[in-house]
Amino acid sequence: MITLNVSGIGCSSCVSKITQAIHALDPDAQVQVDGRAGLVHVDSSTPAERLNLAVNQLGFASRISLH
Repeated sequence: MITLNVSGIGCSSCVSKITQAIHALDPDAQVQVDGRAGLVHVDSSTPAERLNLAVNQLGFASRISLH
């Protein structure tokens, strides 16, 4: 499980954009977005760096959580 800390998730449109960007990299990825906490949990074989880059390219400030 990969967790991204993402700031700026303010609405359902943001959640949809993030989910779509991740599914563009891995259509089978399981994505859970918690906008209030600013967390995106992804179960995917795609490297965390690629997922993080995709979210950043949407204009969100994102970083990989190192638990």
